Amino acid sequence: MPLTRFARALRPAPAVFLVLLAASATAQPAVEAPLDRVLGAVVGTDGLVDYRLLAREHRADLDAALAAVAEQDPSALRTDDQKTAFLLNAYNAHVLALVLQTDAANLEDEDLFERFFETPVRIAGGAATLNQIEHGALRRQDRVDGAAVPRAVQALRPARVDRRVHVGLNCAAVSCPPLGRRAFRASTLDADLGRAWRAFVASPRAARVDGGRVVLSSLFDWFADDFETPRRPLGDLLAGAFASRPDAAPLRRALAGRTAADLRADRDVQFDYDWTVNRR
Repeated sequence: MPLTRFARALRPAPAVFLVLLAASATAQPAVEAPLDRVLGAVVGTDGLVDYRLLAREHRADLDAALAAVAEQDPSALRTDDQKTAFLLNAYNAHVLALVLQTDAANLEDEDLFERFFETPVRIAGGAATLNQIEHGALRRQDRVDGAAVPRAVQALRPARVDRRVHVGLNCAAVSCPPLGRRAFRASTLDADLGRAWRAFVASPRAARVDGGRVVLSSLFDWFADDFETPRRPLGDLLAGAFASRPDAAPLRRALAGRTAADLRADRDVQFDYDWTVNRR
């Protein structure tokens, strides 16, 4: 067969191509639509959650989103953005359900970390803990909580670590970057994570000056390896991120040029995280 005829034979028919394109663009509507309804109804503009309203009027939508998370065909998640959006939505939806199940007030005080983050949940035809979703899939770690990450979880990994996932995940604590009021979508993921990152670094959740001390979110301590590079220490990244804040000058003086190790060793820098549940 001549090359031109061979290439023509391999070319999909226009209708088939459009179907494949549509399927790729809408891999997760069964997750996103009910989660949109939940988040739009129960998350306030401050990111706090009305869990009573969720339990009373929107539990069916949350259950529908969780069922779709459990039944998601992983082979339909073809791109990094599709995988990342799915994983963020799955994590956040399960955290909402866990708050309802436990009626938690403070995850640290009530010793709920294992219940929330180390107990398997249903996802994409299998099971994974929230820690495995966060660290094994989104952060591409091979071992989580002392055990190898299951292959099914590894199959959901994006090709690279995007540090902005830390502002997309919500662990139900008031110090967490707040929940958005709609589900993540592959088509708008970059813009949505960019917007969430800018909102977080502009807020007291990320940093504040308290007397002579700089208080930073513990996210920058726990996940320093995701934020810091050999060419750019953590302090420089944060000083740049905080540049438009009213308190940018004292933050820059405390942070510029300093590595994560430097900041941990400085008595005038504190990492802090409040595990009180983000209940409206």
